[in-house]
Amino acid sequence: MIAIGIGFAVIATFVALYIFGRADTRPIRQNFKVGEGFYGGAVNGNSQLPCGRVSSEAEQLYFIFSSRSLPVGEESSNDLHDLKNLLSKITCFKRDLMSPAQTITAVKELGFATHMDIQPVADLTARCFSRILPERDLDIQITKWSDFGLDMIRRLCTAGNLKEEERQKAESLLHTIIVDIDSISKGVCIPPAPKDPSAGGRLEPKANTPEDLVNLRPYDGLY
Repeated sequence: MIAIGIGFAVIATFVALYIFGRADTRPIRQNFKVGEGFYGGAVNGNSQLPCGRVSSEAEQLYFIFSSRSLPVGEESSNDLHDLKNLLSKITCFKRDLMSPAQTITAVKELGFATHMDIQPVADLTARCFSRILPERDLDIQITKWSDFGLDMIRRLCTAGNLKEEERQKAESLLHTIIVDIDSISKGVCIPPAPKDPSAGGRLEPKANTPEDLVNLRPYDGLY
């Protein structure tokens, strides 16, 4: 009986060691960061931008400067930080606009900066989803993002002593980003124009003549 008891104890010990050894084998997401109050941060360090996964061009543009040894100083550091904030706003704006649920999630914690925004990007997104955003306001915001981005690129290229072809590549990437967000936002934010504005709207009844009757002479009551 003693031998049987010892045998059960040994078996129980091996089972317990096996279970404890396997307890921590579930996948763990390493280095998950939301960062700076933003949503949608990079997982496993794949992106340096909060919503960078929706735009490979934005990731490439930021990497051009973040991978360089810029001069030590507050000015260059601020410029790089501003470029990251700009790209984060554009990519998170895109992410929310592309969401089937049309909820304000990615841009919810993004701050307002007068030098690159005409209004908080969360408010901009809300006006988009409500279809109350004039196209002119959207154009002003996108133009301001574009102008500010170009200014940051040129300042960082000068600070980092980048070559002309590198500057052109950076500006080309920004152009692609701006064209992309302009196209997507216009499709989501701007309501379609009425088919016949003079009729007062798409749903208002109006006279209609079939095409096969257009060229017939007026009916005079005679057969």
